[in-house]
Amino acid sequence: MRAANIDLNELRERVRGLLPELTALRRRLHAMPELGLEEVQTAELVREKLAATGVEPLPPYLKTDVVGLLRGRLGADKDRGCVLLRADLDALPLEEKRERDWKSRTPGLSHACGHDGHMTMLLGAAAVLAGLNGRFAGTVRFVFQPGEEEVAGGQRLIQRGLLDAPPLPSAAFALHGWPGIPEGSLAAIPGPAMAAADWFSISVKGKGGHGANPHTAIDPVVTAAQVITGLQTIVSRNINPAEPAVISVCTIQGGKATNVIPEKVRLEGTVRYFDRDLKHLIRTRMEEVIRGTCEAAGAEASFEYRDGYIPLVNDPGLVRFARQTVRDYLGGTAWFEGLERTMGAEDFAFYLERVPGVLLLLGLGEGWPNLHSPEFDFNDRVLEAGILTLVSLALERLAG
Repeated sequence: MRAANIDLNELRERVRGLLPELTALRRRLHAMPELGLEEVQTAELVREKLAATGVEPLPPYLKTDVVGLLRGRLGADKDRGCVLLRADLDALPLEEKRERDWKSRTPGLSHACGHDGHMTMLLGAAAVLAGLNGRFAGTVRFVFQPGEEEVAGGQRLIQRGLLDAPPLPSAAFALHGWPGIPEGSLAAIPGPAMAAADWFSISVKGKGGHGANPHTAIDPVVTAAQVITGLQTIVSRNINPAEPAVISVCTIQGGKATNVIPEKVRLEGTVRYFDRDLKHLIRTRMEEVIRGTCEAAGAEASFEYRDGYIPLVNDPGLVRFARQTVRDYLGGTAWFEGLERTMGAEDFAFYLERVPGVLLLLGLGEGWPNLHSPEFDFNDRVLEAGILTLVSLALERLAG
């Protein structure tokens, strides 16, 4: 059921009236990617555009975040609390391959995860809600967060007090563009929806030598290969097959010549899981496999395990709320029911650890290029659905 004082046709017209300007803005943001915690120009542009909507940005918690508050004017005696809406600012260290007029102007960087679209949709939602703030009570907090990729900027913002400053949010929502589901559809899974992500590095030190005389060396390449194989047995032989977990070695570095056995090989990778109790088991078994394999070969090993992102857990009640809201505002077929959990990670998980909320996935199209690929670009055709979703979630939540 829609809020009584909101006309859906009017709301759609407000959104559609902004689309030409927002599409141009999305492409401008796409062309100026910046890495996590270095989004100086991006934050400056977002701050400027947010202020133009009538939402006054607050002083930053970190150098490049942009946070603003919009207070509804329906009546302080009817205050419905605070809803937090979040988007991310940063790009990836990835060369873009698609030729567009708005292609990245920074070599080696691109918005290959759709954060340019996320920012644009949240700015659009701010503009629409600012024009409606006489029709709702309560507060909307807009958070444009730096460093979602790898550096957990959301965790840093929370540690700086983002969720402690009044008005305290009672619900939090974010959108993420998602290839593989129908264009313009929305989806979310109740409970654990995205995995934890930790990182590790392993150094295998042996004894270098000539490739023609391997018996005089302690070969760290062969030892590292045995370590990799041994690590794969941890999930298959130590964890219940019904419990998802992943150990992936993603980089191998060692040696420069085809006839020289190097002294050292370095491995790096990631660990993923949903059950946080698995972390200790996985880390302990990794240490045992690495140490035992290297000792058997006469090599030395060092192992570093770094905590990363926690599992993202959507609030089941708010998933039901989001499903009904999307159907009411976008139509009965707009909600996609076939979504599966992913071993990908998202630092919106740190918000949801403190505040009930939902990360909703916005369909970019079933044949759309994958996230984090050099061919990826955001689908401008879904901006309308994304903005309408963010606006409706805030209005309905504040309507009680």
